[in-house]
Amino acid sequence: MNYVKIIEKNKNFIELELVNDDHSLSNLVKEILLSKDGVILASYGVEHPVLDPETGRYISNPTIMLKTDEKTDAETVLKEALKDIVDLCNKTLEDL
Repeated sequence: MNYVKIIEKNKNFIELELVNDDHSLSNLVKEILLSKDGVILASYGVEHPVLDPETGRYISNPTIMLKTDEKTDAETVLKEALKDIVDLCNKTLEDL
């Protein structure tokens, strides 16, 4: 079961763990975050993945880190980025 675990959170920094995930979502979130004003750092890290015998996918627990400047709330930027991803998916579905 995939879920998100908040490791650390304050006004200008958030670190999240995406449990049982791979590079796909982490990389997309990072790229969208890097396009946002006020973002100083957006990155993700992945420990060595393991093969999930049920799905045949390599999974791990990537961590996403977001740091913003003093004027920018990290949680707000993360929510905007996630909304952008949802909007992108909805637009793609409409275009199909």
